[in-house]
Amino acid sequence: MGEGPVFFMGRELASAEQVEWELKCSRAVTSDVIWKLDAYRSALFLLDVARTDARADARAAFATRPEEGIAAQLIRAAGSVSANIGEGYSRSTRADRLRFLGYALGSARECMSWYHALMDALPRPTLDSRLLLLSRIRALLLGLIRSLRAKSAPHHEFEG
Repeated sequence: MGEGPVFFMGRELASAEQVEWELKCSRAVTSDVIWKLDAYRSALFLLDVARTDARADARAAFATRPEEGIAAQLIRAAGSVSANIGEGYSRSTRADRLRFLGYALGSARECMSWYHALMDALPRPTLDSRLLLLSRIRALLLGLIRSLRAKSAPHHEFEG
């Protein structure tokens, strides 16, 4: 699939693999205003690839190692990223939005740990791709958090 991230004007954009995935997403998902939020699209993509990673290459490793619970932890943490972005997006106060974005950021960092634990179970290019995706999600979330914390942040940023 994709070879890695694409850059535009110095800003890292979604990988070709993510763009291909986005094109296949249901209209029921893409018609929601939150779909415009890059961090949300990337987090949903993360959940999809984490589920695939846990099912495919790593399954045999989970069955024979003490780390067999890693697959479930990875999927739970990956799901938490998009779920908390969605929950925060729907909140009316800045404090609530920041709290849920903080949870999403924590879950993204947790995913980094779980993928790190899978370094022997996943092919290196897959692992590198996932860590790059998580790094991008982290940067997007930190940008949203910074923007919300700024006094001049527009109120309409999360309305929808």
